[in-house]
Amino acid sequence: MIGNIIISFIVLLYGLVIGSFLNVCIYRIPIGKSVVSGRSYCPHCDTLIPWYLNIPVFSYFFLRGRCKNCRGPISPVYPAVELLNGVLYLIVWFTNGLSLESVFLAMLLSVLIVVSFIDWQKRVIPNKLVVFLLGLSVLHGVYQSVYFGAVWYTWVIGFFAASVPLFLLSLFFPDGLGGGDIKLMAAAGLFMGPPVLLALFLGSLYAGLTALLLITVKKRSPKSEIPFGPFLSLGIFTAMIFGEQIFLSAVSV
Repeated sequence: MIGNIIISFIVLLYGLVIGSFLNVCIYRIPIGKSVVSGRSYCPHCDTLIPWYLNIPVFSYFFLRGRCKNCRGPISPVYPAVELLNGVLYLIVWFTNGLSLESVFLAMLLSVLIVVSFIDWQKRVIPNKLVVFLLGLSVLHGVYQSVYFGAVWYTWVIGFFAASVPLFLLSLFFPDGLGGGDIKLMAAAGLFMGPPVLLALFLGSLYAGLTALLLITVKKRSPKSEIPFGPFLSLGIFTAMIFGEQIFLSAVSV
């Protein structure tokens, strides 16, 4: 019991630290800056942030959401991303334990966080993130094949299962779907295999319900666009973590 609590705490801390790096990716990738070189700095006054003021989550509340130097506001997105990544890592640990599969899944979810926030803010899914996901998916497939004897063509099926329908849909509704959404689902399908269809269904459901809610409370008009990437990412997460339970529940009905 105590051992599990300690491991959970370590997993959470690790998730928070990685979440801090994800914030760097979310800010720098859209503007073409390196995510591996250069220290963190205030986006308002360009002052370098010392390590003791760059502690995930804690520093935001310690500074009361403002830069120590210029008192410019710090976006609440920063602690939100860190907390979200930490919680997702805990969920992976609780559902899959400590394993190489958990490492792959945690990496996938971290990239999806970056994809979601960039797409929400900039309405674009950067190609370099899709390429990273493709590479991760290939490595995951090799791991599954070597250690569990999984067959390679299931991931090939997954690659096309969701991306082809989205591509065909984009031909009829070019303003409703971006190329990034199609490439995201192709990469996710290569990782997941055929269950990517469940991810696509859930992502579409989440997007539809959100759009309906926003229209109902008059935050959006029926013609307003919302980014699809965050909802597809949520669908991928749900299918990866709870897909088996969803399938068993559906079969038992």
